[in-house]
Order: sequence, then C-alpha cells, then structure tokens
Amino acid sequence: MHAWSQVLSLGLSVVELSVALWPRAYDASLSGGLDPFRLTMWPKLVRFPVFWIGLALLGYVVLQACNPAWIYAQTPGYFWLVRRPGVPWLPAGVSAPSDRFNVWRAVIIYGSVWLTGCAIWVGLTRRVSIRAILGVLSANACVIGAVVIVQHLGAGPRTAWPLAFLTDKSLTGTFIYENHAGAYLALAAFPAMALACWFSDHGRRTMMKSTPAGVLVMAAMFLAVCVPLTLSRGASVSLGVGMLIFVGWFLLRRWLRPMPAATNPRVTAVVALVFAVVALNTFRHLDFTEVYTRFDQMASQGVNEGSVHSRLLARAAAEDMLSANWVRGVGAGCFRHLFPGYARNYPEIYDHGNLFWEHAHCDWLEIPIELGLVGDLLLLAAFVWWSFWFVRYRTWWSSLSAPLLLGCLQTGVHAAFDFPLQCPAILVTWASMVALAGKWTELEGRGDGERI
Repeated sequence: MHAWSQVLSLGLSVVELSVALWPRAYDASLSGGLDPFRLTMWPKLVRFPVFWIGLALLGYVVLQACNPAWIYAQTPGYFWLVRRPGVPWLPAGVSAPSDRFNVWRAVIIYGSVWLTGCAIWVGLTRRVSIRAILGVLSANACVIGAVVIVQHLGAGPRTAWPLAFLTDKSLTGTFIYENHAGAYLALAAFPAMALACWFSDHGRRTMMKSTPAGVLVMAAMFLAVCVPLTLSRGASVSLGVGMLIFVGWFLLRRWLRPMPAATNPRVTAVVALVFAVVALNTFRHLDFTEVYTRFDQMASQGVNEGSVHSRLLARAAAEDMLSANWVRGVGAGCFRHLFPGYARNYPEIYDHGNLFWEHAHCDWLEIPIELGLVGDLLLLAAFVWWSFWFVRYRTWWSSLSAPLLLGCLQTGVHAAFDFPLQCPAILVTWASMVALAGKWTELEGRGDGERI
C-alpha cells in the first residue's frame, strides 16, 4: 500500500464531497412540472449522524498523532521504540516515519472513507445514480479479475503486471497481497448480484422481455471463479458461504413474493447453456493445482497447518496486546510497531525469522488495539445508527440493499481471521456499499417499491 495512492484517494474524496455539496438549480424541465427551485445540500450533511461520528473519530485519531507515547527509531538493520511520557489521560500513538506507516497515514485513509460516505449520502438524489455506481464497481472488479486470469495463464499469479512501472512489488491483479485481491473481488461480486436481483424484479414488474440480469449474474460468477485463483482461502470460503445465503434468500423471496415473468424461458436456457460452455472451456485452460494444494493442506492438517498455526499464535499475542492497551489504544495504524513486544512471548510465530507480522490477521482485534475505548465507542455508535436505519426500512427484503449488506457481512466475517479492512481499497468500497444501501432505502422507502 503506497502513500501516493492513499493521498490520491483522499483528494478524490474531497472532490466528491465538494461536488455533492454544490447547490443545485432545477428549472421546470427538471422539477416535474413544479416551479423552478434551488436545492441546498449542506443541511442534509449536517443532519447526517455518521458525519458527526466520523468527524469525532478523525479528531480522536489526530489527538493520537499529537500525543505520541512511543518514538520510532531505526538503524539500517534494526528498529526500536523509545518510550516517552506524553499526556497520560489522552489517547496515545507512535511517532514514526510516514514510509513505515504512522497515525497520519491512518488519518488519510479514514478521511477518505468518511468523505466518500458523506458524499454518497448527500450527493445522490436518484436511484439510477446508485445503479450506475454499482455497475462501475462491478465492471472495475471484472477488469481486475481478468488481470488475475491473465497472470494465472502466464508466469504465475504473483507476476508484477501491468503495474510494474508503479511498484517493484509482485502483484495479484492490482494488489500487493493476494488475500486482499481475493477479498476485494469477493466483495465486488455482490454489487453485481444486487443489480441482477433488482433488474430481475424490475423486469417482472414491468413485464420486460429481457433485462441485463443475465449478464450481471455472469459477471458475479466470473468474479466468483477469479477469487480462488488469487489463492485466498479465506475469501473463497467467505464468498462461497455468502453466495449460498444469497441464493437461499433469493429463492425464499421469490416464493413469498411470486411475480409473473415475460421473459422467454427458452432464451434464458440458451443463455445459461452458452455461459456453461464458455465456463467449462475456460476451466480446461486454467490450472487449479495450486488452489487445490492450498485447500488440501488446510483440510488435512487443520490447526497444525503452518498458516493456520501462525495465525492462532498471532491472535493470542494480539489478545495480550489488547488487554494491555484497550483504554488509550496504541494509535491508528501503529499496531505493527508495538506488536513485536508481545509476539516475542510466542517465538514460533516468526518461523525462524521467515515471517514478519504487521497485522493481527483479525481486524476485530487490531482495530480496538489501535483506537482504544473511545474510538471503539464511536465506531459502535455508527454501527448502531446504521442498524436502526436498516431495520426501520425493512431492508432485508430490498432487492438491491440486502445483497449489498450481505456482501459487507461476508467481508466482516473474513475480517475475523484476516485483515481485509486494513486495505484502503477494500475499506472504502465496503463503507461505500453500506452508504449506497442506506441511500437506496431512503430513496425507495419502506419495503421494495416499484419506482425507477
């Protein structure tokens, strides 16, 4: 994860919110026959509770940056932390160089997430805009998935192509860490499924003979195939469970809300047959040996498998770290600097010096360690507000919002044994999907209406 890409993301999110807050003038052609009027957007932002929660969280993280309890020092071959007193009743952080990651880098990432979510909430006033954004997300993920397949067919899934001119790291798709590539593609499959579900319902309500639903299902299946090729077992399992839940939800919803369809079942069968032939032909040219080997190792060795065993040790060390720092935290993004002091009690974790740990491989442990009690309460407040919002609008039957939230849920489950939310691309996409689901329910009203 490079600083330049995080700064670029923050700049784009500032532009997004600026455009969203720009006053809008509607003449008679745009006002539905009403008198021309001017729409001011900032009052809606002020009334958005998550705006204030996010602002408070950013202020809290800035306090961590301004009150370092440790100073990072290094030589060419070593690094260590120098303890300093600081203000004992304020949240604590680590003063470290930006290239080694510090609290200010975390401010950039959290700021991007916060501004993007606020821009979605304030700026989108039409459902077609939400569908367009989800379509772009799905198309972007398919492009990344195609890169993964090309890499798999070529010199291997870690080939640094086509972004070698931007980084000297080996890449999976466009991600440095293969598990992040898998987690992103797994998350991005759900916007495609959400759009497919909505277009299917809309086509039935309006008796349309054809809809883009079939193409969107193919896109979701394409992404589902790409996820195992990233060699991310966690993303593959969480996506598989999530898709099974989606299929069960979809069938139950159709059974409870039957609607006639105008599409020709023969056309549907032909499209499905063509997709099956293309998929089988693709499988013939892909080598799944490495994928099978990874899953076979986990199935045969269980908790004794190297990756699983080391993560269990990392979890134990992270739990020790949480018990010592749960009140003030150690500073957003600073887990990696203090973790070696707790990992030394579990020497096997380093595999004789072959491994170095920057994350706990459990976001739900690492986030409380970094933010402390106050930061955790702010995140809990945002979670409670969103939960009440989705319950209020009975989102569980929404053809578009429910699949989006299911996708976020499967990433949340994945975060219990990996660190997908430490990747800015996944975190921004995850938060955007929550905001898009919430905005859709507001524009649509209670239940699943029939408006376009």
